[in-house]
Amino acid sequence: MWKCICMAVALWGCTGVLQAKVVLPSVFTDNMVLQQKTDITFYGDATKNKQLTVKTGWNGKEYHTEADGQGKWSLKIPTPAAGGPYEITFSDGKKLQLKNVMIGEVWFCSGQSNMAFRVNESVKEEQQQQLDYAKQHSQIRLFDLKPRWETYAVEWDASVLDSLNRLQYYHDAQWEVCDTQNTARFSAIGFAFGRMLADSLQVPVGLILNAVGGSPTEAWIDRKTLEFEFPDILQDWTKNDFIQDWVRERAALNIKQASNPLQRHPYEPCYLFEAGIQPLHRYPIKGIIWYQGESNAHNMKVHERLFPLLVNSWRQNWNAALPFYYVQLSSIDRPSWTWFRDSQRRLAQTVSNTGMAVSSDRGDSLNVHPTRKKEIGERLAHWALNKTYGHNVIPSGPLFRSATFTDNAAYITFDYAKGLTTSDGDPIRTFEIAEQEGLYYPAQAVVENGKVKVWNDQVTHPKLVRYGWQPFTRANLINEAGMPASTFRAIKE
Repeated sequence: MWKCICMAVALWGCTGVLQAKVVLPSVFTDNMVLQQKTDITFYGDATKNKQLTVKTGWNGKEYHTEADGQGKWSLKIPTPAAGGPYEITFSDGKKLQLKNVMIGEVWFCSGQSNMAFRVNESVKEEQQQQLDYAKQHSQIRLFDLKPRWETYAVEWDASVLDSLNRLQYYHDAQWEVCDTQNTARFSAIGFAFGRMLADSLQVPVGLILNAVGGSPTEAWIDRKTLEFEFPDILQDWTKNDFIQDWVRERAALNIKQASNPLQRHPYEPCYLFEAGIQPLHRYPIKGIIWYQGESNAHNMKVHERLFPLLVNSWRQNWNAALPFYYVQLSSIDRPSWTWFRDSQRRLAQTVSNTGMAVSSDRGDSLNVHPTRKKEIGERLAHWALNKTYGHNVIPSGPLFRSATFTDNAAYITFDYAKGLTTSDGDPIRTFEIAEQEGLYYPAQAVVENGKVKVWNDQVTHPKLVRYGWQPFTRANLINEAGMPASTFRAIKE
């Protein structure tokens, strides 16, 4: 009977009591947050060829449609300004009621393990702050899509492999009012982001989390996009050099017991889009926060192609020019990360409606998962508050704008440069200057008239300057908001 009434969408279970004829995808549950001031399409199953009525608690109105010959139906309903709690009643003769529904702002949190990194894995101070907040603020609601199998160094058995081929990768989820238990298991960055939005906007905030440890960018992009824009990355992906060695090796181990030559894996190009993104296309969101890149840092040129495709793919999925705010990779002793961080900085200048949060000042030389996450979530929130909601807050630390080479020095102009200073009161560190590539000298740097003057007496005709150009960096330049400057490199033209 269960199979008969559930929708044939691999990711989603069903909600409601079994005797009800109306069935919804499980993203529609008690305690959910619906995006305010938009149209939301409810859909699901009902009695074949029967009229279905939806009554919304925020206005007491009834909306009507009719299930088709297969029992399928959909109905578009406008949402009001933020508020709640409300009830929504669905009926085709038998009622299904959703309770404690809020109207507010909905954000999607995604990426790989640093986005999945839980509140209860954070440093004790941050952990306690977040949990104390969760006790008292029911305005934040969580929808946590956890993978059924983490991509650890193990071989998966036949049942797991079969489930993967059916796109059954995620546990069933439901909306929950935040409390100490579910917040402890939720993304530390996502919750910090949602907390700042809820406090600043004074509206309910819904956070949907879908982050998969080790996942590469290409796994999150739809197939049509890759077929047209980057077909080479689809070819024999387990042996494809466009894909990071570690990613391919881990996938090969996980599916070692597979007999199906077309066996699927979460790291496969398009898989996570198909299993976890596409099914949400009718659930409106306000925007996206993203922390990923570790599994693509081996080849920044490939990532420079993939990242705009990712952003456009998701915007097409939701049919909206969604803001996309992302975290620049942190600092760690991995040589490629310096170049990758600078590449991410440049992508923010070329991909529309994006913003980048710097995290290098909270890096760990040995740990790819730095344990201080609260500030990173708040830096993402600064972008959202400024660009999406129009609040008068500084969205970022100093971002390189231009370099002028004159008088044996480089003069650097930054955006968001008001109150340039250092995080520790020491002189500005990690600037380097050069006359030719490959021969950089450590440089002195001071703030002059809102710019940073950079020089070394041994470099009389400087043509190159860079900052924070160490995989693990001690860079210390900040603005009046206390947010750090990004790694950058500039060349005299």
